[in-house]
Amino acid sequence: MTDLLFEKTATQLLASYASGEVSPVDVVQSCLERIEQLDPVINAIRLLRADEAVAEAKESEARWASGTAGALDGVPFGLKDIIATAGVTTTGGSARYIDHVPDETAAHAQRLMDAGGILLAKLETFEFACGGPHNRTFGAVSNPWDVERTTGGSSSGSGAAVAAQMMPLAIGTDTGGSVRIPAAYCGLTGLKPTYGRVPRHGVMGLSWTLDHAGPMARSVADAALMLSVIAGHDARDAASSPAPVPDYLDRLDQSLSGVRVGRLRGRFEDNVDPDVMVAHDNALAALADSGAQVVDVEMNNVDHAIAAAWQIMYPEMLSLHEAHFDQLADRDMMGANLLASTPFVSAVDYLRALRYRSIFQASFDEAIASVDALALPGLAQLPPRLDELVTDYQVNNWLGAAVELHIPFNYTGTPALCLPAGTARGMPTSLQLVGRPHRDDLLLSIGHRFQSSTAFHLAAPILQAPQVA
Repeated sequence: MTDLLFEKTATQLLASYASGEVSPVDVVQSCLERIEQLDPVINAIRLLRADEAVAEAKESEARWASGTAGALDGVPFGLKDIIATAGVTTTGGSARYIDHVPDETAAHAQRLMDAGGILLAKLETFEFACGGPHNRTFGAVSNPWDVERTTGGSSSGSGAAVAAQMMPLAIGTDTGGSVRIPAAYCGLTGLKPTYGRVPRHGVMGLSWTLDHAGPMARSVADAALMLSVIAGHDARDAASSPAPVPDYLDRLDQSLSGVRVGRLRGRFEDNVDPDVMVAHDNALAALADSGAQVVDVEMNNVDHAIAAAWQIMYPEMLSLHEAHFDQLADRDMMGANLLASTPFVSAVDYLRALRYRSIFQASFDEAIASVDALALPGLAQLPPRLDELVTDYQVNNWLGAAVELHIPFNYTGTPALCLPAGTARGMPTSLQLVGRPHRDDLLLSIGHRFQSSTAFHLAAPILQAPQVA
């Protein structure tokens, strides 16, 4: 019986496997049925590994029977299609790489597989993680909460697939919010870990100073489980952190007694939709009810940091995409627009932006000095309709507003966690928590306590399969 197994989270599945109540084969079949029913509406799946996933599920079943199951054994997951998979097409969301088959699997993806995770699908993405919602080659990904709206990006397929309950886990990447924006828009838990915490070997880069990879899931517990598997040093990533990896799942039940959370006022709340702000106020009240003390704080130099982050991203993007810079006409509108801007950042501007990081990090340190984490909205405005994002101006306006709440923390490299936080006009809202470097465990613990005392993360979109004429 595969009905409704797709609804289970990864931690629930592992408990069911351990008890013998559920088989990995049944779970994979349930997810495949869900994909067959809903992906014609959502368009989250770039490449489906149906036969391979069933075969791997049978192998997982045998490991559970023999007592040799791994940390994620039998749990289906998806990868954003800028993450290399040996022998499996990795397109980067672009026609330029439509037949590209890597020889090596990305470090964190291999860790998921080594832990027994089952790669169910490669997932749609904005082109090269810097295109727009209307992918020129593969089409737009629809938000499961309202298929006329965008998922945000660039981890568009990852957000949609997990929110639509096609699979419990996915990996996204985040240069200016690309894990957290789709998580916020789609009602998910999304973590941008500390810079270097998850190796980026095998990920198509956009900006090596700002790039991160992280989990997207339906609960903090699942994100913690996934982070415990994918975190850790890898010599093939020069920025990879050598810090020991704790058991993030084991640390979730830390008490919030005495934990202080600083509500970021000022710039981070200035442009928030009034209905979203009501949900944000309610979420912070719920966070206080869960045991945390919420106090107001402010952060200086935010606008300078946003501008500086773009001044870093542009030249680094150019250096990575220079080989096909003369083929802008073949790129997605948004990607072409961004790449066309890259040559106009001087070396002096780039170096100034790098040097300014220490100034903004001091502002961050000052804001968080008296608290354990910072809190701000995970989104300022509800996700726009896809038909509203058809011109450069509209896309730029949406992108700028979405990124402003996120890119400052790519600039600092500090961990940031987005959590479902209610709804506004029928769409999810999100609470973002930001912590000190390598205190991902504390952020996850705060988020877990929040989810233990609220039901926001349990809400799911109501989706129907398309009618066949």
